[in-house]
This record gives sequence, structure tokens and C-alpha cells, in this order.
Amino acid sequence: MSRDWDNWDVDGIADEIQAIWQNSPTEDAHRQELIDIVLHHVAPPALSILEVGCGTGLIYEKLVRNLPGGASYKGVDSSVKMLEIARGGFPEGEFLFGDGYELVFRDQQFDVVLCFEVLGHIPEIEQFIAELLRVTRKTCIFTTWPSDGQEIVENYETISGVQFLHRRYPDAFIRKTVRTLGPRNLGTIESVSLRSGGQAYIVTRHS
Repeated sequence: MSRDWDNWDVDGIADEIQAIWQNSPTEDAHRQELIDIVLHHVAPPALSILEVGCGTGLIYEKLVRNLPGGASYKGVDSSVKMLEIARGGFPEGEFLFGDGYELVFRDQQFDVVLCFEVLGHIPEIEQFIAELLRVTRKTCIFTTWPSDGQEIVENYETISGVQFLHRRYPDAFIRKTVRTLGPRNLGTIESVSLRSGGQAYIVTRHS
């Protein structure tokens, strides 16, 4: 697969994006909204959590404060420079290099799988979603940017002269993908409209 859309390790980009994320009250409120959704839909006892596309660890920073005793967290990202920032900022965290298109984990290894602000930046999301659902035991929560119509809308956003893919997906496409590629014991597919304009999907598996 061509990776011309994968520019997160271009010199200076990770640091610039981290500065935007850290210094924007809007971005901070968005992360808190995501954490609130996670905490509302997952329940102790001990949870194993995987975040695919953990970036610089800012979701981890908020999430870890609220995890019950005995819970565990792993973060995975394909950006070396984002991972360097995460490991430097949160040395107690477990941040691993990995590719969401081919996760190295066992089927149903994690109680909860999270994936925030990733699917809009990559092409061919079907295999990616299938991998998220494969390693989920109970609940998978991911976000997309919704399109206004029934078509996938693709454009690019530019940060410091570097282009990043920006895709919007119709709700029907996401639900069909989950039901087609998800496990046989797929449960419910809920969605929540985010204040940022994004959409969060909460997918459960039956025991």
C-alpha cells in the first residue's frame, strides 16, 4: 500500500501538532468528551485497553486518571516521532510501534479497543476496522468524520506545507463495514455526535 498520505514523521510535524493539541482549549475539551464516552460505555472490573493511533499520549494522560485498579493500557502508533513524544511525556505508559492494518495481538485480546481521529486520515479503512474488531473482546470505540450525503468525501488538509488525507464517511457505510467485517457475535452499534463535528461509534460484542 502506498503511504503518500502518512506524513506524521516529516521533520517538525509531530512537535507542531503536539503544540496545537496541548495549547488549544477546544482540542482539550474534545479529548475530554472522548474520555467521557469511554467511561460511560465501559465498566470494571479489571479492563485491558488498547488504543490504536495513540499519538503523543494525550488520550492516555486523561484516561489513566480514571481507570479502575487492575486495568491495563497499551498504545500503538505507526509514527516513530509521535511515540517518542508519548514515551518522553509519560514514561510509565506502554507505547508500542505498530500498524493498525495488521495488529500483532491475538483475537479478542483486549476488553476495550479505542481508535480516535485515525480513520479520517487513512485510505481503505475496511481492513483497519476489521482489525480493531478482531482484537476486541467487549467494546470497540472509534471516531470518524461524517459526510453530509451518502458518498465518501475526500480532500486534504495542510500543516506547515505538508498534506494530510482528510476523509468523511456516510453513517450507512460505517455501519455496513462493521456488520460485514465484524465478528459473528457482533452486538450493538451505537453512535454519538461529537461537539467537534465528528462521530463516535461504540460497537459491542456478545459474550
